[in-house]
Amino acid sequence: MIAERLADGLPPPGRRPLRPVGLRLADGLLERTQAALREASADTHETLVLWAGRPEGAGGVISHLLLPRCTSGHDYLTVPRDERLAVATFLRREQLLVFADVHTHPGAAHLSLMDRTRPFSTMDGFYAIVVPDFANGPAGIGWRAFEATVGDWQEVSPDSRFQPWPS
Repeated sequence: MIAERLADGLPPPGRRPLRPVGLRLADGLLERTQAALREASADTHETLVLWAGRPEGAGGVISHLLLPRCTSGHDYLTVPRDERLAVATFLRREQLLVFADVHTHPGAAHLSLMDRTRPFSTMDGFYAIVVPDFANGPAGIGWRAFEATVGDWQEVSPDSRFQPWPS
């Protein structure tokens, strides 16, 4: 796993906020996310990054971009167990929470059956953000966000949950 710190001056560690969880994004996070996804997918396979940070009030501050090793193909991906453990170890050591997985699809952004049944997390308030066309478009444009709710996923408008967000 590769971890990139994109912000300093984090709030102190704390408990995960209740949903809806508004996220304040570090400067350059969307662009760096887009670039990492585009590079890793190479126009041939799905890939994933994680947004991690700390709680702040009723929301969170995203300060870290995590790039876990994935096993993937044109229209599927999985994060192997040992890599999930590496992510958990890093999060615990740095006293961070993972708030979202951001992953690519080969075409339109949607929450697939695999996304719904085998997500990175099902914690209430966790986000699955889907980036279309193997991340070949502009950062944030065409991305769709889905929030984990008790036993299901609900689509939410990215600009209602993530700031700043391109219009």
